Amino acid sequence: MTDRAVIDQVDAALVGSAKLPRDNGVLVFEEPWQGRALGMGVVAMERFGITREEFRDALIAAIASHPDDADETAATAYYAAWLDALEATLSARALLAPQ
Repeated sequence: MTDRAVIDQVDAALVGSAKLPRDNGVLVFEEPWQGRALGMGVVAMERFGITREEFRDALIAAIASHPDDADETAATAYYAAWLDALEATLSARALLAPQ
Protein backbone atom coordinates (compact mmCIF):
# COMPACT_ATOMS: atom_id res chain seq x y z
CA MET A 1 0.00 0.00 0.00
CA THR A 2 1.35 3.44 -0.88
CA ASP A 3 1.95 6.18 1.70
CA ARG A 4 -0.85 8.18 0.05
CA ALA A 5 -3.28 5.26 0.39
CA VAL A 6 -2.40 4.84 4.08
CA ILE A 7 -2.86 8.57 4.72
CA ASP A 8 -6.21 8.49 2.88
CA GLN A 9 -7.35 5.53 5.01
CA VAL A 10 -6.29 7.26 8.23
CA ASP A 11 -7.96 10.47 7.11
CA ALA A 12 -11.20 8.63 6.28
CA ALA A 13 -11.20 7.00 9.72
CA LEU A 14 -10.71 10.33 11.51
CA VAL A 15 -14.22 11.57 10.90
CA GLY A 16 -15.60 14.73 12.43
CA SER A 17 -13.43 16.84 14.68
CA ALA A 18 -10.28 14.76 14.14
CA LYS A 19 -9.95 15.00 10.33
CA LEU A 20 -6.56 16.05 8.97
CA PRO A 21 -6.22 19.79 8.20
CA ARG A 22 -6.64 20.52 4.49
CA ASP A 23 -6.70 23.52 2.21
CA ASN A 24 -8.44 22.95 -1.12
CA GLY A 25 -8.21 19.20 -0.53
CA VAL A 26 -4.44 19.22 0.08
CA LEU A 27 -2.94 18.33 3.46
CA VAL A 28 -1.69 21.39 5.33
CA PHE A 29 1.82 21.27 6.75
CA GLU A 30 3.03 24.68 7.85
CA GLU A 31 6.29 23.32 9.21
CA PRO A 32 8.32 20.15 8.50
CA TRP A 33 7.70 18.70 11.98
CA GLN A 34 3.97 18.50 11.24
CA GLY A 35 4.48 16.15 8.29
CA ARG A 36 6.90 14.10 10.36
CA ALA A 37 4.35 13.85 13.17
CA LEU A 38 1.78 12.53 10.71
CA GLY A 39 4.28 10.03 9.34
CA MET A 40 5.24 8.77 12.80
CA GLY A 41 1.59 8.20 13.63
CA VAL A 42 0.92 6.31 10.40
CA VAL A 43 4.02 4.13 10.84
CA ALA A 44 3.18 3.43 14.51
CA MET A 45 -0.36 2.36 13.57
CA GLU A 46 0.97 -0.03 10.93
CA ARG A 47 3.88 -1.39 12.96
CA PHE A 48 2.13 -1.88 16.29
CA GLY A 49 -1.33 -2.84 15.03
CA ILE A 50 -3.00 0.28 16.41
CA THR A 51 -6.45 0.49 14.91
CA ARG A 52 -7.59 3.69 13.30
CA GLU A 53 -10.51 3.75 15.72
CA GLU A 54 -8.19 3.47 18.72
CA PHE A 55 -6.02 6.29 17.43
CA ARG A 56 -9.04 8.38 16.44
CA ASP A 57 -10.43 8.14 19.97
CA ALA A 58 -7.06 9.20 21.43
CA LEU A 59 -6.83 12.06 18.92
CA ILE A 60 -10.33 13.32 19.68
CA ALA A 61 -9.48 13.31 23.40
CA ALA A 62 -6.17 15.10 22.73
CA ILE A 63 -7.89 17.75 20.60
CA ALA A 64 -10.51 18.29 23.31
CA SER A 65 -7.86 18.72 26.00
CA HIS A 66 -5.50 20.89 23.91
CA PRO A 67 -5.45 24.39 25.42
CA ASP A 68 -6.66 27.25 23.24
CA ASP A 69 -3.83 29.53 22.20
CA ALA A 70 -4.64 32.57 20.07
CA ASP A 71 -1.06 32.63 18.74
CA GLU A 72 -1.21 29.01 17.55
CA THR A 73 -2.43 28.17 14.05
CA ALA A 74 -5.06 25.49 13.54
CA ALA A 75 -2.52 23.17 11.88
CA THR A 76 -0.02 23.59 14.72
CA ALA A 77 -2.71 22.89 17.32
CA TYR A 78 -3.87 19.84 15.37
CA TYR A 79 -0.44 18.26 14.98
CA ALA A 80 0.46 19.01 18.61
CA ALA A 81 -2.69 17.11 19.58
CA TRP A 82 -1.71 14.39 17.07
CA LEU A 83 1.61 13.92 18.91
CA ASP A 84 -0.18 13.88 22.28
CA ALA A 85 -2.52 11.18 20.95
CA LEU A 86 0.39 9.17 19.59
CA GLU A 87 2.21 9.35 22.92
CA ALA A 88 -0.95 8.39 24.84
CA THR A 89 -1.63 5.45 22.54
CA LEU A 90 1.92 4.13 22.71
CA SER A 91 2.02 4.62 26.49
CA ALA A 92 -1.27 2.77 26.93
CA ARG A 93 0.26 -0.18 25.06
CA ALA A 94 3.44 0.02 27.19
CA LEU A 95 5.50 0.78 24.08
CA LEU A 96 7.19 3.84 25.61
CA ALA A 97 9.64 3.84 28.47
CA PRO A 98 8.18 5.37 31.64
CA GLN A 99 9.28 8.95 32.24
